[in-house]
Amino acid sequence: MIHIKVLNFPRGFENPLATRKTLAVKPLESMLPPIERVGVNAQILDRLKIFLEQKHLTIGSRLPSERQLAGLLQVSRPSVREALRALRLFGIIESRQGDGTYLAASPAPLANLPDQATLEESLDLAELAEARTALEPIVASLAAQRASDDDLKQIAAHLKGMRECVDDRERFMDHDLQFHLAITRACGNRVLKKMMLIVLETLFKHQETVARHYADLMQILKLHTMIYASLARRQPLEARASMARHMKVSKIQNSLLPGRRTPARRSGTPRPPF
Repeated sequence: MIHIKVLNFPRGFENPLATRKTLAVKPLESMLPPIERVGVNAQILDRLKIFLEQKHLTIGSRLPSERQLAGLLQVSRPSVREALRALRLFGIIESRQGDGTYLAASPAPLANLPDQATLEESLDLAELAEARTALEPIVASLAAQRASDDDLKQIAAHLKGMRECVDDRERFMDHDLQFHLAITRACGNRVLKKMMLIVLETLFKHQETVARHYADLMQILKLHTMIYASLARRQPLEARASMARHMKVSKIQNSLLPGRRTPARRSGTPRPPF
């Protein structure tokens, strides 16, 4: 006969075997949750945000160079460059060719810089805008040569829609997007169509908020009118130049957010074409 001895533990003490058994059945997922991954770019942006807030820099103050920032943060220069591009997109800093990077925003918004999620998103926005600037003038040039009469009618219809919706920014932007998509369809290049479809639709989703603060919709309408006129006249070079001008002015308009200040123009620097 086998005798089993029952151990009685004092009150307040747990049976270690019972504890071990409980741990054995407890899901490992709850004991070892996955590590939260934070991208290098996001960390760089957070550090730069804190730096700008704590240093109390005045407008016109020069920031450390890319090389210095990379050394201090112990990251690569391309990563620092991407983070600075995001801050530049929001109008917080400006780069002067051959002279470094300077603080361009007024002191007030520094305490309310875009949060990490918005800044990470802006990296995509910067790249999309860059791609659009490179591609869309070419698309316009091809459309001037290849657009059918029906293509031109669609482009004209959306231009008319923009003109009629100057007081309704949301509808204005919808016609704006359709105007550019119609030009893209008219270019006759399937590769460019696919690329521009992704760029335009994604970019316009990001820009809905920015569009609410366009300084002058009539100015944007004028640029679109010039683009259409060059398409209707079948002038490829003129269409390309008109679209490039639109890209340049849109970049300036996107920097005019509430609480932001347009960087002062350096002496000798020509005004952008309007």
